[in-house]
Amino acid sequence: MSMLFAELPVLDRPQAARAAGFSTVETWWPGEAAGAWVDAVSRAGVAVVLVNADAGDIGARRVGIPQRRGAARARAPADRRRPAARRARGRPRVNVLVGRLLPDVPEARQVAEVVSVLREAAARAAAAGVTIVLEPINALDIPGYVLPTAADAYALIEAVGSPRVRLLYDAYHAARSGTDPVAEALTFVEIIDHVQYADCPGRGAPGTGVVDLGRLLDALFEAGYAGLVGLEYDPRGDTLGSLSALP
Repeated sequence: MSMLFAELPVLDRPQAARAAGFSTVETWWPGEAAGAWVDAVSRAGVAVVLVNADAGDIGARRVGIPQRRGAARARAPADRRRPAARRARGRPRVNVLVGRLLPDVPEARQVAEVVSVLREAAARAAAAGVTIVLEPINALDIPGYVLPTAADAYALIEAVGSPRVRLLYDAYHAARSGTDPVAEALTFVEIIDHVQYADCPGRGAPGTGVVDLGRLLDALFEAGYAGLVGLEYDPRGDTLGSLSALP
């Protein structure tokens, strides 16, 4: 809902998604409008399956676990959003964007901080019946990101050691890294809890680049993936038109 139907006001998008045939939605962080957004979702009759934790300013490196560990300002926004999250239908996954590495702190120390925070968060997630997902973000779009590849995310998930922390596999970020999304997704299918899609290059709608969404879906479902696929692409202002290209 942060990219599709962007031609409409934010609070009108859930109803537009419902009218287009969707029963589930996902979004980036709704910010201070979280309560109104949950109300809009409820009115539209769609279920929320994924929300992003507030990622701050990724471009300026003012984001992520290494930089915000223990800071009250990092925890307060999540505390404010919790009542709204509990009202949303669907028991959403929370995509924790772990952030960029700081240049003046040893990488191993920062990764250890990430593992520590995720272990704590996993315990809270278990109590709330929520799953945390980690999304690799390619090093071309966001240089210095803690998890630039699915292999990096897998290693981190193994280090955390909780079934409440799983992989969000994004085909765009894989392709942007020069990886075959189909082959890589099958490698990590056992820990994938959610999939996102945009074509590459350009992060546009299906058919605007070189990623074969149909082949990806066939391979995932044949391998036993039973989850959802989020359409996280830029429709260039014509969402309904772009949906006609879906396999």
